Amino acid sequence: MTSTTAAPAATWRIKPSVPVALGVFIVYVIVFIGLSGSSGIGYDNWFDTAPNIWRTAVLPLAAASLVLIVFLLWARWDFVFRDPERLPMSGLLTALLVVYVLMIAAQFAVADWSSVGDKMLPILVAGALVGFAEETLFRGVILRSLRTKMRPEAWVMLFSSIWFGAFHLTNIATGLNLISGVFQMFLATAGGVFFYLFRRYRGLLILAMLAHGLWDTSAFLPKPTGGLENVPRAFMLIEVVGAVIAIIVIVRRDRSITVSPQGVEQL
Repeated sequence: MTSTTAAPAATWRIKPSVPVALGVFIVYVIVFIGLSGSSGIGYDNWFDTAPNIWRTAVLPLAAASLVLIVFLLWARWDFVFRDPERLPMSGLLTALLVVYVLMIAAQFAVADWSSVGDKMLPILVAGALVGFAEETLFRGVILRSLRTKMRPEAWVMLFSSIWFGAFHLTNIATGLNLISGVFQMFLATAGGVFFYLFRRYRGLLILAMLAHGLWDTSAFLPKPTGGLENVPRAFMLIEVVGAVIAIIVIVRRDRSITVSPQGVEQL
């Protein structure tokens, strides 16, 4: 597949590149971890109370989102929020997205709603901010930077997902233990593959933002009780297996295509 669409005239103030994206990532981490860590509230207690959520999640995410907004307004990067051309989606990849949506719905259904109380509003705000901030950074800025230099789309998907997973190791600085941090890294990498697929489905970052925000909101809710405690664990396994399937499919199919401002092209 080769696009014949002419590339728009570049209006960047700074050219998209991995080093620039890395700089944005470092600033994002400093702001987020600095604010959440300065609260003095350990990672395992972030969602214990409404005030904890506002201070450890909402405030840092809002500040980190502002960093991304300022950067994008200044840098004027193109195709951060949409693809120049829609990438193909097989029936299997689309089916994986349906499974993910069903898991989100099920997580909301089995949550312990009786103990949510006054935490509902900050949980919703935190979920929305996670969806916006982390998707703008990873499936937006970082994905756009990785798509430079004619990198194959399969590796763009894989590297951006691994980068997203590795980012979660920074939670160790706020009190998460090492073993849990490594476990979270692998789960987040799998999640990153799915969020890439949501963007790819229509070529729009907003779909990844919505999926990410809803997934995290459902995860922030009080854990299920009454014999349903193992449901989240089962979903983790499904997420990992689904991500492995998606990686195999995309690596086999997309090793020879690249995405640039001109569209989708064969290498």
